Amino acid sequence: MRKTVFGLVLCLLLSGCGGSPAEERTEDQGPPVRAIEPEADWREVYVKFLGDLCEEEKAVLNIDRPDYDPNEYPLQAENLSKEYFLYDLDRDGVPELVLRSDFYRSDIRVLTVRDGAAVEAGRLDGRYMAFFTSPDEPGLIVRETPKGPVFVYRVTLENGELRRGEDLYATDMSVRCVDETFRMEDVVPGAEYIRGCRTMAEWPEHTALTLPIYDYGVETDPVELDPERDETARSLILAALENGAPFCAVSGDGYGGDAGWTAMEEYLRPGGIVDYAEKPLVLRRRAWVDLDGDGQRECVLYVEHGAGDYIQSGYFAVFSEQDKAVYAYCLNYIDRMDVTPDGVFFDPWYLEEGFDGGAYRVSFREEQCCQYTAAYDPSAPLVEWEVIN
Repeated sequence: MRKTVFGLVLCLLLSGCGGSPAEERTEDQGPPVRAIEPEADWREVYVKFLGDLCEEEKAVLNIDRPDYDPNEYPLQAENLSKEYFLYDLDRDGVPELVLRSDFYRSDIRVLTVRDGAAVEAGRLDGRYMAFFTSPDEPGLIVRETPKGPVFVYRVTLENGELRRGEDLYATDMSVRCVDETFRMEDVVPGAEYIRGCRTMAEWPEHTALTLPIYDYGVETDPVELDPERDETARSLILAALENGAPFCAVSGDGYGGDAGWTAMEEYLRPGGIVDYAEKPLVLRRRAWVDLDGDGQRECVLYVEHGAGDYIQSGYFAVFSEQDKAVYAYCLNYIDRMDVTPDGVFFDPWYLEEGFDGGAYRVSFREEQCCQYTAAYDPSAPLVEWEVIN
């Protein structure tokens, strides 16, 4: 039976062995040693941190503020946070929060929980940085690819401070500048790519995306399909797809689809799933898949631009029924992607070429949705698609 692990990485809880303290202590023994327990409320600490951060950044994005300057605004917006993920660098049971402020010239902040607050342990600055798990020892694997060369190193958390280790791999600049031979599995076997998620959602307006925090380390076993619940969900989803019933549409990855409460006709028009279109999008096919293993299926809908539109691209919209309401989560840039019956989205070309992010799952609840790295089984079948147009 498949076991879903949320939060991108295993939650490694370390336990130690200890003996009973001596009944009597002498003065030269010093004070008793107190074991440091993991911060019990770390989730709420990070939720508060993200909430406060989003409120600060929401103020910057407000163009109606008195100090708004159209010349400075593009740079101000570019310097805001972009995405984050959780990873336990020192394996003490409490993950660190790794926050990225730029995708290209990366400003990376690593925060940890100390005395009930989120504090900065250190920063990383580089170009085109990607992150991977460190399976063999504590730390986080970093890969930098600044316009061709590749550099790989491990960062660790030591005494609460971020430390950069020696290069585990570096392109030989005397031989080549563009490194096309690099594969992470050859440098750190077993290292898995870590997908980041956006720090805040556009709808509702600039709210913190906290779902990955609550997902972290949570394991769930999928349950058998419940025919009654599944039929109820299917009927409500079909009412949204075919009969104009309202649903709540939010982006699943931050690249489009934050339409809020809408209906299908509006959702397919420019400004619904995508702004940059001249014509309404066209429904092509759909499949029914239990993506989160809760006993009822979601509808994965594939839509694309119509013939003659100047953009030719496709999108997945995941329709989910929750407490009698229907939500749609838009996944963008999925032209070559397909999905397996157990809910793994994958891009065969990415997997073949060894690119990051070739396979993932989605986690969703009401107005929030995020993706996380998943293992792909090449022998797994594909879902059965129902052709619409």
